[in-house]
Amino acid sequence: MKEYKDIIYELMEPYRGRFRSTPGSLVVDIIIIFCILMSCLLIPLGYYYPDLESILWKLELGFTVLFCIEYLIRWMVASNPLIYPFTLFAMIDLLAIMPTLLVIHADYIFLPFFRGLRLLRLLRLLKFMRYRVFFYLAYIRIRNWSSALTHHYHLKQIRLLFFVTLLFWILGSNLLYFTETRLVGNTGPYSNYWQAYWHIIIVLVSGIEDKEPLSLLGRIEVSFFLLIGICFAGLVTAELVSILVKKMNRSGKIQLKAPTSRLRHHIVIIAFNPHLYNVIKQISAAIKGRHQILVVSRRGDRIKIANPKHYKRVLALSGDPLNRSILEQAWINKASRVVVLSSDNDQHDTPQEKDNRSLMKTLAALSFNPSVHMTVELRSTDSLRYASHLAGVNFIVAREFGERLIGQAVMNPGVTEVYTSLMTFTDDSSEFYLIPVPCELVGKTLKQAQLFFLDMDEESMILVGIDRSPRAFPGTNFKLTPVSDDDGLSSPGVILGEKDNLILIAYEFPSFARVNQDDLWKGRILLRR
Repeated sequence: MKEYKDIIYELMEPYRGRFRSTPGSLVVDIIIIFCILMSCLLIPLGYYYPDLESILWKLELGFTVLFCIEYLIRWMVASNPLIYPFTLFAMIDLLAIMPTLLVIHADYIFLPFFRGLRLLRLLRLLKFMRYRVFFYLAYIRIRNWSSALTHHYHLKQIRLLFFVTLLFWILGSNLLYFTETRLVGNTGPYSNYWQAYWHIIIVLVSGIEDKEPLSLLGRIEVSFFLLIGICFAGLVTAELVSILVKKMNRSGKIQLKAPTSRLRHHIVIIAFNPHLYNVIKQISAAIKGRHQILVVSRRGDRIKIANPKHYKRVLALSGDPLNRSILEQAWINKASRVVVLSSDNDQHDTPQEKDNRSLMKTLAALSFNPSVHMTVELRSTDSLRYASHLAGVNFIVAREFGERLIGQAVMNPGVTEVYTSLMTFTDDSSEFYLIPVPCELVGKTLKQAQLFFLDMDEESMILVGIDRSPRAFPGTNFKLTPVSDDDGLSSPGVILGEKDNLILIAYEFPSFARVNQDDLWKGRILLRR
């Protein structure tokens, strides 16, 4: 179980997205941001409403107390309390409360001029620097939400229609008013300026003439605006019908990605085959909705939802994955993972031809993001000869795995249940986890590390190996329960280094594991908690 210090530290840490922050952290951030804004708002209120100075000063003292408590809590849970007061954000927090503290003690420290420098309290706006990631994520979320609404409900076309209607409304009202006052004087229904606006809007919206102009030219103008109103009503009706038809046709299918929406740290699945639904199910269960999944396929607009529970954050993009513009819309350069499935577009193609297309899609994705972690499905083991030149890409041949599993099942009956449990993501099974070596285990042997994990009563986990893959090519150098180092010399066992990763089997992600925040932000690792 986590200590209270770790829990408070997580709450006080700025919110950095659902995949690496808790909901409690988001609530704390919103409360602090609200207090910053309200405390800064007290400054202009004090100038414009001097009668409320006593009430505003009490509110200011209340906000200052809250900021003092925040400062002390951050200091208390800091990893290094001696250095924390000299860090950037700590000094900003101190500047945020210092002006009010100086005003309170102005008579005692002979600084009465501080009473007039209320604007110094605006230094609290510097506290927003700590929440820059929060504001960036909020901006991206709002932008994507508005883009989706605009795309799915044709808001761009509807806005254009209303703008044109507003333009004709203003022009028509002024034109009829000018015509009637010049030709018939102030006796007609359009001779009153504001009544002309009311009569023209009825003509444009309903297509029905409300009042008849007295002049011939005015009647011609009203007839013209009647036609405009009929066209406007028809266009609005057509757009509404189009939206309803589109919603009915899209019912039960994956939501399409809006062309202008931006994605970041998402998982891209290229191509479609019958395995897609199980792949989405397993990935969704693993990431628990912390990342979006984007399916890129020519039949992306026809992919149905198998289970709504697993498709809440799944989007589809219809188009050829080899098309550069389609890959740009998929934001491959910002993706954390890319999966290339073997396509079933043509049942008459040989396995080798299907693998060739999969390799072409792999090269296309790598041209956008050479460092992305890729997993590629192949049909034939012969294709691995060509695929081996793509370093850092995980190639999976289902037939090869099946052959090895059959051999294991023959020698060890029932072992398939173990493989099934470890190779699927569920809420009631153990999983594989890769974590950096804890500081206390650096320089220790693998056997000592295994005993270290066995002695942990709070969490149950088993150390089964180490990962010494290069940073640029992860997942390429695994060693399961090695007995000696690579030098081949006699040694007491494998010595763990700072750059090593441990392979654990555990029920949940280990709570003590240190996670590189830079790797999280850049999407190199997908945290599962």
